[in-house]
Amino acid sequence: MSPEQSPELFTYWQYPCVEPIGYYRKGGLHPIHIDDVLKNRYRIVNKLGYGDYATVWLVDDLVSGRCAALKVLAADVSKVSEVAILRRLKKRQLNDGDSTGQEFLVEYLDDFKVEGPNGTHQCIVTEVLGPSIDGDDDLDEIYDDEQYPIDIAKNLVAQVMRGVAYLHSCGVVHGDLHVRNILFRIPGIEQMSHQDLQKYLGEPCKSRLSRKDGKPVTSTPHEPKYVVASPEWLALLQLCLKSPEAVRVKICDFGEAFLWDGNPVTTQVHTPSVYAAPEIILHDDHVSPAVDVWALAVLMHLVLSGRSFLFNSPRGIKNEVLREMVLTLGKLPDRWWTKWEDRSEYFDDNGSFIGDRRKLPPVSGKFLKIHSDRMEMEELEGLEKLIRMMVSYGVTDRISAAEVVQLTPQSWMKSNHKGYKRVVN
Repeated sequence: MSPEQSPELFTYWQYPCVEPIGYYRKGGLHPIHIDDVLKNRYRIVNKLGYGDYATVWLVDDLVSGRCAALKVLAADVSKVSEVAILRRLKKRQLNDGDSTGQEFLVEYLDDFKVEGPNGTHQCIVTEVLGPSIDGDDDLDEIYDDEQYPIDIAKNLVAQVMRGVAYLHSCGVVHGDLHVRNILFRIPGIEQMSHQDLQKYLGEPCKSRLSRKDGKPVTSTPHEPKYVVASPEWLALLQLCLKSPEAVRVKICDFGEAFLWDGNPVTTQVHTPSVYAAPEIILHDDHVSPAVDVWALAVLMHLVLSGRSFLFNSPRGIKNEVLREMVLTLGKLPDRWWTKWEDRSEYFDDNGSFIGDRRKLPPVSGKFLKIHSDRMEMEELEGLEKLIRMMVSYGVTDRISAAEVVQLTPQSWMKSNHKGYKRVVN
């Protein structure tokens, strides 16, 4: 689901690594410039990223003297529960002390609101984290085979599952668990100034607004005078992976999170289709922590395999994801089967495939898509058993995140880090 765009702003050129200019409108994003100071405390230093409903900035905290990340939400979504979720987690973390699992959640620092030409915007301040474990196109610059070595991959998923288990113990469901919401912790960040970080991020890349028709730009208060591109992450990713034994990640972005008290919750969750449980894709009336367990299974398979989704659709098309679920796990339960309006394009009433198998991906219907040179056969068999328990159609039959942790070898949190093909220093 994407936000509405201002029709007048479709005339502007769209720059790479920059949010659509049309998102700057009444109810949309807040225009921000380098060196702006928000709350008389947070000075904008550089851009860190953006999404459909927010921009994220590197800021210099003029009070504490430390760097921080500032997320500024669009006005239309600034009444969501993300701040309440983060405050709840912070309070629980303070009470829990050094409880295992909380170290894998982003550290929340502050929140406030800012008034602007496009409305009132919720702002959230957190610790600065590095790039996501998605790696984008940077992994091929670090590893010869363009994927995490298996020991690092195991370590990454072990940390994520512990973070999810802790989250659920706090009565919080993430609702948007995927690789872009798992960020690396930056080694030595506590001692870094924003100038130190700039050495890895580069100076802010600014571009003036420009019209496609070549006419002069008529400035309005609703959009910024210039846009800032998200940084290149390669140098920082190399830093995060330089010492494999010290690689750490944290779960971030709680914009889709919701509270859970033990009973199914009626809410809409916008998990990406390739990570989404069938109850999300088919708009079941109730969701629970089981949706995170399903997404965790997909994330685990993706990272351990090196790039393969459990239920693949190259463009995240819901019908293709459902097709792969049925080919892999069998026919959906009737309550979901009848909700899937386009099922007859692929299956008969009994769930037998009636399409052209020649048009299917070669791995369709295969459960694990992990090469045997990455994991031993016995380990693959154990992993398949574990993941199958995480993607059961029976929502209450899915194991909990805490059980996932218990059933995962403890050695995954400890890696020997031998046999890497190449790491660029």
